[in-house]
Amino acid sequence: MIQRLIFLFLFSASLSMQAQTYRYLILFKDKASNSYSINNPGAFLSSKSLERRRKNRLAISLQDLPVSSTYLDQVKTTGARILFPLKWINGALIAQKPSELKKTLALSCAKGLYWDFPADSSAAFQIQSGTQSTVISPDYGNSSYQINQLGIDQMHAKNIRGDGVLITLLDDGFKNANSVPYLQNTFSEKRITATLTTDPSVTSVYTSGGHGTNVLSSIAGYEPGKLIGTAYKASFALAQTEESGHELIVEEANWLRGAEWADSLGTDIISSSLGYSTFDNPLHNHTYADMNGKSTLVSKAAAWATSKGILCTISAGNEGANEWKYITAPADADSILTVGAVNALGGLSSFSSIGPSFDGRIKPDVVAMGSNTVVGKTDGTVGISNGTSFSAPLVAGLAAGLIQTFPNHTAQQIRNAILKSGSQFSRTDMLLGFGLPTFDKASTAIELILSNLEEPTLRIYPNPVNPGDALHISIPFHSAEVEMLNSTGIVVHTFYLAQSESTIYLGPFVSGKYYFRFTTESTSIIKPILIR
Repeated sequence: MIQRLIFLFLFSASLSMQAQTYRYLILFKDKASNSYSINNPGAFLSSKSLERRRKNRLAISLQDLPVSSTYLDQVKTTGARILFPLKWINGALIAQKPSELKKTLALSCAKGLYWDFPADSSAAFQIQSGTQSTVISPDYGNSSYQINQLGIDQMHAKNIRGDGVLITLLDDGFKNANSVPYLQNTFSEKRITATLTTDPSVTSVYTSGGHGTNVLSSIAGYEPGKLIGTAYKASFALAQTEESGHELIVEEANWLRGAEWADSLGTDIISSSLGYSTFDNPLHNHTYADMNGKSTLVSKAAAWATSKGILCTISAGNEGANEWKYITAPADADSILTVGAVNALGGLSSFSSIGPSFDGRIKPDVVAMGSNTVVGKTDGTVGISNGTSFSAPLVAGLAAGLIQTFPNHTAQQIRNAILKSGSQFSRTDMLLGFGLPTFDKASTAIELILSNLEEPTLRIYPNPVNPGDALHISIPFHSAEVEMLNSTGIVVHTFYLAQSESTIYLGPFVSGKYYFRFTTESTSIIKPILIR
């Protein structure tokens, strides 16, 4: 449960200068007075969502329970307008005059306001209202480069195109997506299952925000000779969570709303090409220290989504050539697939954000083509664009093919198979992570799971350990090369183990978190260790 409660989200929700209101994220004390019960989840979760939980062996929890409608009604009595409830955090985004907020906070059901950044009541920003077929070997045209890099051509040759898999995109909008020719099949076959808007000034996902259209085209596009998407027969849910024209931290609450909505639909994959580090109000800016997977609201939302059995593919960010250079939230979340960008030859794109996460985890996890990626435009043409915005959805299509092929496997088993298929699985780094994944290699990794050939557990103990103390290592193979990496990914020590049970003594290393990378001819395993 979130512990820090104070003043939050001074964002303008609309309207006239005479009756200006702002957006706040209010939290509730509990989920009492609720008309729903976790004993009857079918009343608030779709059958597809429940089936995904069963497949992933996940229990229904209080976090899944909707926000109490009684509490929402109480909030309305204070003059606040409910924009949307947020069940995972047990709160609601509301619009209210600052002078009346104290009425809401005085309610017995109110716990407080979510706080995750320096607050300044004078720094509110006003939001201005207003409009903002079955083909086994298709002709990929210039999109063949991004397709072949991931082995998607081999996937399509096996008639695996994402059929029956639901992918939710969280983006800025999908302008003209319902009319452009390269998405015609997706709409005529009714594979857009649902849409959602979170910006109070937007009523349709198809009227503004072209970035989402570009992203959707890289997965769903089908115009032979020009563009073929990685999973062009998948089904899609489209959520507008980014608000064009400004950068406000409320968009992280929008993202959480989109993730909860995706979960309720029974989504298999969430793919998002959005990243957050700096905002119009500098007081809300994140720091690199916040990129630990636990500090920002949007990264918590991504982690919560994975805990519901959803596979998340998230863009690493485009800060590689800038002063920031590191990944942006929610790319720092744990258990997701953070996707960096490469060019057609597999070299790192200069703009692609790098790792590690602040707490030392490998980021990005994998990469795909993000330089000169072929995408559809809002005017109906097909061209090229750059960014990790396009590498992430390409990998989402790969994941959709694996889910279609192995429907009984969990999201994390699919994720691990994608990591194991990476081109530099045995030599991970903080630039390309595990490298370029491919469909056939990932399929082989899953088949090993089916054959019960997955590696047994590797143990390091005691952990934490004091410098100079004996460290016992048990490895599930006869021998291995071991590299010791510091929290920035630099190798600080290398040694070789010639037997499955060994004892070593660590030298005078500085206290902190380190990683042991065990490498054999067939595998690579990374384990963290803490030196006191």
